[in-house]
Amino acid sequence: MIYIGIDNGLTGGLCAISEQSGLIIDYCKMPVTKRKKRNEVNIRAVHLWLSEVTGSNLSNADYVIEEPNNSRNASTAYSVASSFHSLRGFFETKMLNWHRITPQSWQKSMLGKFPAGESKKYALAKAQELWQGEEFLATPRCKSPHEGIVDAALIAAYARKIEL
Repeated sequence: MIYIGIDNGLTGGLCAISEQSGLIIDYCKMPVTKRKKRNEVNIRAVHLWLSEVTGSNLSNADYVIEEPNNSRNASTAYSVASSFHSLRGFFETKMLNWHRITPQSWQKSMLGKFPAGESKKYALAKAQELWQGEEFLATPRCKSPHEGIVDAALIAAYARKIEL
């Protein structure tokens, strides 16, 4: 079995970890495509990545998606909700086992207490502690960790921890 954490949104990420070892199998930034002057999640690319990481056995995974939360601006709220529902539709039509979680639930469990506005910093520190030597880069040319991938990895680890 594999846990796949999904940091929802256009700048989010996907990460697959092993149920047995908790080691990272693979990760990627959220695939997006341009549609009518807007970006949206590329569900076909998500499907291809999921097929690859599960060995074409999509049922061999538990999928954990971060729910949309209260975004500060309307554009972000629309984007995150749209992404969530596209992914939800994919999982439902494929009859896959998926769960929705709030950012607060996984952050409280995985990060503990942290100062307001510092979740990304604490998430990176926790991810580096769990997976030493992992860089969480979106591409080989990137120089800094991708926040969406880091969050996706911690979401998957949270699902494994509470045995969703």
